[in-house]
Amino acid sequence: MKLISNLSVRIVPWVFNSRYRLARWTGKSRLFGGIVRRLMFDEDEMVVLPKDSTVHTIDVGLDVNIEDAGERTVLPSDVVKGVIERADNIFIMDFCLCRKSNNCKDFPQNRGCIFLGKGTRKISEKHGHMASKEEAIAYIDECSDLGLVHIIGRNKLDSMWLGTGKKKDLMTICNCCPCCCLWNMVRDISKDISDCYRKMDGVTIETYPDRCIGCGSCAEICFTKAITITDGKTSVDGDKCRCCGRCVETCGFDAIRIMYDPSRVESEMKRISELVELTE
Repeated sequence: MKLISNLSVRIVPWVFNSRYRLARWTGKSRLFGGIVRRLMFDEDEMVVLPKDSTVHTIDVGLDVNIEDAGERTVLPSDVVKGVIERADNIFIMDFCLCRKSNNCKDFPQNRGCIFLGKGTRKISEKHGHMASKEEAIAYIDECSDLGLVHIIGRNKLDSMWLGTGKKKDLMTICNCCPCCCLWNMVRDISKDISDCYRKMDGVTIETYPDRCIGCGSCAEICFTKAITITDGKTSVDGDKCRCCGRCVETCGFDAIRIMYDPSRVESEMKRISELVELTE
């Protein structure tokens, strides 16, 4: 199995930049799209978490019971940290395969995914190392500070290229930049596949046309190309938007907001945790 992942690291960069063309083919051919979904995305579920710094909390008047949260506001990253706390096996990659394949110059190539579950024991030690919960949580904070967005869930492609066996044995926590992540092909891929890649429950986006000057900075940074400038104002395609918060971060006029309901954190964390067998 470790031989498979070592070979994959060499092969993937050759085909990485063909992902957009392959994605478009899934929309043009139902047969091809169905085959791709079955082979590479079967029963996948990946959840995009908005950046903590970009959310506006909705006051729902409910207590949220996240361990060690104390009196502070529960943030989207607490979903990732809560899932890490439940895992017996944690592996941190020494590199991001996407940024490495794309030769990224804007974000560090040496900050890769975190993997959870017993499948981590099959990952080649050439790719990274087993880690403690404390180290993994600190790593999440570090990646957030670098401007990366967390995406968490079950991703069959990772089980395949890493050779970890059953998809229930491996959970992926991506730390994604807007330029290189595999999942930015969601804007081109068929709906059957793109539905596997969703926004966090309890998160919505709101626009304020009276504040928008139509500069287009939000559209330029948008991960899924969900934003366009129409009649000089920002317009968001709700079907494409995954509420990552990058547009909020880049807007200097408070014309876009991510609204976030912290009472959904517990249920979201539970749902994600059940995607993979995290304990022995």
